Amino acid sequence: MTAGWFTLPGDVDIDGVPYEALAPEDEPARDSRASELGKRRELLQLVDFSKLTLEQKELCRCRLKLLTYLDRLATYEEILGVRHAPEQRFDAEFFKKFRNQNIVLSARTYARESNVQALEILFTYHGPDLLSHRLAVLSNFPETTSPHEYAALLPEACYSGDSLMIIPWHERKHRDKDWCEEVACRTVVEPSLPDESEFLYAAQPELLRYQTPQLTVEQAMDWYQTRAEEIEHCARQVDCALSLVRLGMERRIPGLLLLCDNLVTLETLVYEAGGDVTLTLKELQQMEDIEKLRLLMNSCPEDKYVTSAYQWMVPFLHRCETQTPGVASELLKEYLVTLAKEDLKLPLKIFQHSKPDLQQKIIPDQDQLMAVALECIYSCERSDQLALCYDVLECLPQRGYGHSTEVTTALHDMVDQLEQILSVSELLEKHGLEKPVSFVRNTRSSPEEARKLMVRLTRHTGRKQPPASESHWRTLLQDMLTMQQNVYTCLESDACYEIFAESLLCSSRLENIRLAGQMMHCHAGPDSPPAGAAQKGRAPYRVQYDRSTDLVLAASREYFNSSTNLTDSCMDLARCCLQLITDRPPAIQEELDLIQALGYLEEFGVKILPLQVRLCSDRVGLIKECVRQAPTCYKQAAKLLGLAELLRVAGEDPDERRGQVLMLLVEQALRFHDYKAASVHCRELMAAGYSKSWDVCSQLGQSEGYQDLATRQELMAFALTHCPPGNIEPLLAASSSLQTEILYRRVNFQIHREPGESAGGPPALGKAAPEGEVSAPGGGSADLLQWTTATTMKVLSDTTTTTKAVLQAVSDGQWWKRSLTYLRPLQGREFGDAHRIGAVANEGLEKQGCHPFYESVISNPFVTESGVTYGAYHHVPAESFAEVLLRTGKLAETKTEGEEVFPATEVLLQLASDALPDDMTLALAYLLALPQVLDANRCFEKQPCSALSLQLAAYYYSLQIYARLAPCFSDQCHPLYRADPKELILMVTSHVTRCGQDAWPEDVASLTRQLGYYNERLLDLTQAQVLRGLRRGVDVQRFASDERYKKETVLGLAETLEEDVCSIALSLAQRCGVPQREVFMTHLEFLFSDSGLSTAEIESRAQALHLFETLKTDPEAFHKHMVKYIYPTIGGFDHERLLYYFTLLESYGSADFGKYAIKPETHIRLLKKLKVVASGLDYKRLTEDSADPLEALGPVLTSQNILSISKLVPKIPGRDGRMLSPSSLYTVWLQKLFWAGDPHLIKQVPESPPEWLHAFEVCAKYFDRLHPGDLITVVDAVTFSPLPSTRTSSSTCWPALSKGAGTRRSWPDTCGRLAMKPKPAHSFWPQGGRTGP
Repeated sequence: MTAGWFTLPGDVDIDGVPYEALAPEDEPARDSRASELGKRRELLQLVDFSKLTLEQKELCRCRLKLLTYLDRLATYEEILGVRHAPEQRFDAEFFKKFRNQNIVLSARTYARESNVQALEILFTYHGPDLLSHRLAVLSNFPETTSPHEYAALLPEACYSGDSLMIIPWHERKHRDKDWCEEVACRTVVEPSLPDESEFLYAAQPELLRYQTPQLTVEQAMDWYQTRAEEIEHCARQVDCALSLVRLGMERRIPGLLLLCDNLVTLETLVYEAGGDVTLTLKELQQMEDIEKLRLLMNSCPEDKYVTSAYQWMVPFLHRCETQTPGVASELLKEYLVTLAKEDLKLPLKIFQHSKPDLQQKIIPDQDQLMAVALECIYSCERSDQLALCYDVLECLPQRGYGHSTEVTTALHDMVDQLEQILSVSELLEKHGLEKPVSFVRNTRSSPEEARKLMVRLTRHTGRKQPPASESHWRTLLQDMLTMQQNVYTCLESDACYEIFAESLLCSSRLENIRLAGQMMHCHAGPDSPPAGAAQKGRAPYRVQYDRSTDLVLAASREYFNSSTNLTDSCMDLARCCLQLITDRPPAIQEELDLIQALGYLEEFGVKILPLQVRLCSDRVGLIKECVRQAPTCYKQAAKLLGLAELLRVAGEDPDERRGQVLMLLVEQALRFHDYKAASVHCRELMAAGYSKSWDVCSQLGQSEGYQDLATRQELMAFALTHCPPGNIEPLLAASSSLQTEILYRRVNFQIHREPGESAGGPPALGKAAPEGEVSAPGGGSADLLQWTTATTMKVLSDTTTTTKAVLQAVSDGQWWKRSLTYLRPLQGREFGDAHRIGAVANEGLEKQGCHPFYESVISNPFVTESGVTYGAYHHVPAESFAEVLLRTGKLAETKTEGEEVFPATEVLLQLASDALPDDMTLALAYLLALPQVLDANRCFEKQPCSALSLQLAAYYYSLQIYARLAPCFSDQCHPLYRADPKELILMVTSHVTRCGQDAWPEDVASLTRQLGYYNERLLDLTQAQVLRGLRRGVDVQRFASDERYKKETVLGLAETLEEDVCSIALSLAQRCGVPQREVFMTHLEFLFSDSGLSTAEIESRAQALHLFETLKTDPEAFHKHMVKYIYPTIGGFDHERLLYYFTLLESYGSADFGKYAIKPETHIRLLKKLKVVASGLDYKRLTEDSADPLEALGPVLTSQNILSISKLVPKIPGRDGRMLSPSSLYTVWLQKLFWAGDPHLIKQVPESPPEWLHAFEVCAKYFDRLHPGDLITVVDAVTFSPLPSTRTSSSTCWPALSKGAGTRRSWPDTCGRLAMKPKPAHSFWPQGGRTGP
C-alpha cells in the first residue's frame, strides 16, 4: 500500500481458499503474525483517512460489513454449539437473517424465547452493543419464566473495599480488531450510525433509566423491585416474583428485604392460608401490619387455629420484628384485643399455648402474656364471657414464678385485682344482671356509677317474677356489701343500706316495704332496734333517721304520682310507706294530708290525677275547681277550709289561706245572689283584717239586691280603708252613691208614712220598702209624688238598673254619656203623663208654657194643673231624674275640687226638653247654661216643628250672637235679656245678613248659620201653612222638619193637572232645592200613567209647559227615568202611546244610552205600520226578550195582513237573538189557516174530508214561500198533530198530501222524510204501515 492506495491481494481467488485456511494459526505462526501486524500499524500511521476517495471509503465499508458477517457467523457457531462441525446444523436462511439483524433485536428475541444460552453468548461476544441495555433486555423475559432459569444473567454485586459495586460482565472477542475498525477510519467511513436500541424503549420508556454502560447498585436494586412487582402484577405468580427477589438478595443487592417479606406474606395468604386469591402485592403493601395479620388468621378454622398461629402468625411477627424491632408484641396485642372484643375463645387458645410450663410458647415473655391477657379481658364487650375470663386467668403465671421485676410485680397486682373484679361480675351474673368485666373496672372508682349499679341491681331484683323472698333480699344485701368491700370502695356501706332500703320501698310490695322499715330509723331519737329484732337475728338499723325520711318521702311520692285516683293500689303503697315513720314530721304529714285531700276533691266532683294535684303550683286553683264543679259548695265553708289546709294553700300562712278561700266563697255566693252567706264571710274577713278582701267587700257593698244598707256602708268603708290608691276614687263615688240611695230611702219613708204616724226617723236602712204601696195618680200631692217616684224606679228597673247602679260611678268620666241614656225613657208618654197632668194639650208647643205665677203676664199661656194643686201644707216638689242626676254630678264635681268637670250637656238638654211644654222660660235658662252653644240643636231638633219652637231657637241664637258681639261685665245683667224677642231676632238677623258670613269669626259664623237655618225653617213652616190650605193631606210640621218628606211632597204636588198647584210645586221646588228637572219628570210620568189624557193631549200639554226644554239637558237621566218608570205604565196594545214614547227617546238624544235589540227609530217605523195592519197586536210582547214574537203575531195574522207583516219581520229579533224570516211567519199563519180557517180564504173551519182537502190545497199555494225546514214543520203540524185525530181520519190526510205533492219540486223528498219520522201516539198514520203513495 503506497500513498493513498491499497495493495490488492493478488491473483489468488479467495473463494477457492478453504475456510480452514483462514483459521487462526498455531503459536509459531502467531509470533510471525505479530511482527507483521507491527509493520501494518506503521503503514496505517502513514494513511490520512480524512482524505480517502469515494472508492477507498466504499472499500472500507465493504471490509467492515464482511468483518461483521464473520463475527455473526462465529456467534452463530457458538449458539449452535458445534464449532467444529457447523455444516451439520447450519441454517442458511436463518443466518442470512441473523447476520443483518439488529443485534439488540436479536437479544430481545432470545429473551422473549427464554433462550438463556444464546442471550449469554450475545452478552459475551457483543458486549459493546448489548451490555448497556442489559436490564432492558432481561425485562423482556416472560413473567412466567422462573428467574432461576436466567439467574446467570442477573446482575450481581460485590464489595470492593468498603463500597458495593456491580460485577462487570466477562466479555470475549472472536478475533483481533481490524484496522478498518479503528475509530479514525470508522468515523470517516460511517460518520452517523443509526441507534439500534431505539425500538427497545419505544414501547417501554420506563426502561430508559436502566440504559447505562456501567450499571450501579441503586439501578440494580430498583430493577429487582420493579421487575418483581411487574411479575406479580402481570402473571400473578408470587413464587416467580419471590424467586427473583431472593436471587437478588443472594447476589448482595440491598433494599429487597421488605419486598421479600411482603411477597412471603402474600405467598402465604394465596397458597397456604386460603385467602383472597385476587389480592395483589400493591394492595398488600398499602395495608397496615395488623391488617395483614388479620388476613393471615381470618380464614383459619377454630380447630387448627393454634397450628396456623405457629405456621403463619409467628413467622409474620418475626418478619415484622426484623423490619421494626419491638413491633411484634404490639401487633400481637392489638390483634388479640380486637378478637377479645367480640369473643375470648381464640385469644384463650393463644394464652393456653403460652403457659409458662410449655416448651414452645406463642408468647414467650411472661410479662407480655399477663399484660395482653388483662387487656383482652377488659376489652371484651360481651357479658356472657365470665367463664372464659376465668380460663384466661388460669393461663397466667403465679406470683413468684420466674424472675421478678417491678413491672412483673405490678402486673401480678393487676391480676389480683382482676380476680376481685371477676368475683363482682360473678355476683352480678348470679342476680341476673350480667355486665362486661370492663364495666366493673370502669365504674369501680366512680361513686355515682357505683350507686347506679347498686340501684339497678336492687331494682332488678324487685322486678323479678315471682317476687323475691325475704331471704333472697338479705342474700342480695350481703352480696352488695361484699361488692362494696372488694371493688366499690368508693361507695360507703351506708349508701348500700340506703339503696337497699330504697329499692325495698319502691318494689310495689307491702312485705318488702315492711322489710325496709326494719332497715331504717323510723322515729327521731337514739338508735335502738325494734323489739324482737335481736332475737330474730336480723340486721340492726343502719339508715339514719333523716335519710330514712327522705327515702320514705321519695318512695311515697313515686307511688302517689303514678296513681290514677284515690282507690289506686299505688295509693295504699304510698300510705304504707309514710306510716313507717311513726313520729310523722311535717314533710310526712304533708304527704298524708295530700292523700287525704284527694278524697275531698272527689267529694266535690273534681276529676284530676294525683300527679296534677302535686304539680299544681297554685293550689287555690283546686279550690276554685271545687267551687266550679259544685257551685253550692260555698255553703260548706268548713270543709273547703279544711281542704285548703290539707293542700297547704298559701303555704304555712293560715290567715292568708283562710282569706283566699273566704274570698272565693264570697264571689260564688254573689254569683248566686246569696247575700246573706256573702255577708257572713265578708264579716269574717273584716274581723280578721284581711286587706286583700277589699274587692269582694266592695262588690257586696255595691250589690243592688242586698238591701241591708247599713252593712253595705260598712263594707264600703272597709274597702275604702284597704283598697289601693288607684281605686279610692271610684269607691268614694260608689260610697257617695250609696249615701244617695240611703237618702232616697228616707224620702220614700216620708212618702209611705201613714197619716197618723209621727214624723220620726226613718225605719232601719236594712229593710226594703214595702211593695204594693205605690198607688195610681189622682190623689193629693203626696200621691202624685209617690206615683212619680215609683214610675221613675220602674223605668230604671226596666233598663236593668237602679238608681244606685246609675249613681255609683260618678267619678268615671265616661259614665255620664252612658248614664244619660237612662234619661230617654223619661221622654215617653208614661212618665210625661205622670209628671204633668194635662201636658197632652201642649205636646205640639202651640202655646207658651209658664209657671202659674206668670200666667197673667203672658197672653194665651199654657199652665200645668199640677203646678196649682196642693194636697197638704208641706209640698214636696217632685224632682225628675235629670234634676237628681244634675245635682249628683255637681256634687261629684265639687268633691273633686273641680278637677273632674261634670259633663252636664246631656242633663241640661233633658231638663230643657222636659221643661219646654210647661215652662219655656226655664227651658231657655237650661239651654243658656250649656257649655257648648251649638249643643242646643239637639234639643231643638227633638221638639215639634211649631212656630213657637222655631222662634225660640231663633231667639236663642240671636241672644248668643248679640252676647258675643257686644259682651258685658259678668257681674251685670245684660240689657238684651229685657229686649223684645221679636225685635232682637229681626235686628240680629238683619245685622248678620248685611255683613255676610265671611265677616265674622268662626264661632260667630257657626251661630249665624244656625240662626239662618231656623229662620229658613220658620219660613218653610209658613209655606207649609199654605200647603195645608190645599187640603192635600200635607203634614205641615213634618214638611218643615223632614227634608225627604219635603222633597216627596213637592214632587207629589207636581202630579196634578191644576195649573195653580203646579205653580206652587215649582215655587216650592225652587225654595227647597228640588231640581226643576225632577219636578217636570214627575209631571211627565203622571201624564203618562194617571192623568187619563189621550196621547195627543199629553203631547200638547208637554209642549205648552215646555217640559222637554228642561229634560233634554240631561238625556241620560231622561232615558233612565223613561225606561224605568214610564215604559212599564204603557200597555202593549196602545200603539199611539208607544209611538209617542219611542219618538221622545229618539228626539231627545236618549237612543245612545242602553243596549237595544231594536233601536227606537226601528220601533217608530214598526209601530207606524203595525198600528194600521195589526191593531190588535200586543207590541210589548212582540219585542220582549223573553217572549216568542211569533206567538205574539199569531193571533193577528190574516190573509189581508200577512204580506205586509212578512215585510216587517226581518227587523224583529227572535228569542235566540236572530232576526225573524218571512218563512217562519208563514209557517205560523199556515197552521192557523189550516186549522182555524180565514174570513177571506177559508170562511169556515173544515169539518169533512173534502173541506180538509180544500184547506190543504189553499195552504199548498203558499208552500213556495217556505224554507224546506219550515215546510216540514207545517206538514208535520198538519199530519202528526194530536188535533186532527178528533176531527179527521187517517184516510183523509194521505190523499191530501199526495195531491199536494206536485206543488213543489222537493215535495217527494219531503214526504220521504216524513215517512222516516217516528209516528207519535196521536198520529193518524195507518196502523199496518203506510198505504198511501
